[in-house]
Amino acid sequence: MPETPVLNLSRRLLQLMPSPCIVCGKSSRAAYSLCPDCEFDLPWAGPCCIRCGEELPATAPNPRSCAGCTLHPPPFACCRAAFRYQSPIDSLLSGFKFRARFEAGNVLALLLAEKTAQHYRNTTPPDLLLPVPLHPKRLRQRGFNQALEIARVVSKKCDIPLSRNAIVKMRDTTAQTKMHSAGARKQNLKNAFGVADNVLLHRVKSVALIDDVVTTMATVSSVSRELRGCGIRHIDVWCLARASR
Repeated sequence: MPETPVLNLSRRLLQLMPSPCIVCGKSSRAAYSLCPDCEFDLPWAGPCCIRCGEELPATAPNPRSCAGCTLHPPPFACCRAAFRYQSPIDSLLSGFKFRARFEAGNVLALLLAEKTAQHYRNTTPPDLLLPVPLHPKRLRQRGFNQALEIARVVSKKCDIPLSRNAIVKMRDTTAQTKMHSAGARKQNLKNAFGVADNVLLHRVKSVALIDDVVTTMATVSSVSRELRGCGIRHIDVWCLARASR
């Protein structure tokens, strides 16, 4: 769906006009709309599984890998999250996703981009960023794809190309939040995604999938399997928050 003038204007105004802290409402540094105290208190991601990003005890062995990934590795190399899905991240993401609070999404995406850029300072970054797509019906209802909005910020900050439409969602599935088990989530997404740009994907060796929240990994795993079928050798998942399964 083409972008509307309103979305374009909203994004530009956010870049030009400093706003209060998105958490406490007090004065903030203009670059992030987040005051130093609230930034410090955010539930930053800590020790986690090197594959799925699931939080692990600080006493876990290094390199850390959870039991699930040891027995059944996911179809991607690793999942990197900026935050744990706890307060106030959960309410900030809800406001961004369902009430179009773009200032919250922009701030969190910038923080994810900063963390990602630090990680790839001494290693090769992915060739391409791919936002997890929405079905056209859901996109019309919401007016924007939150994963694409995050990916725009990360792409610009990390200087990595972005493809909006290489992967598409072909089936309008039930919202994953309404599925009550990992098995139901996986079945809900069966054959839901497809490749729309084989030519582009055959030219790259590594990609990073971008999403807002990862919980059971059903969505990013489903997309990753499609990418594996295109010959993509290395797939990372970058998300704003990792929720416990």
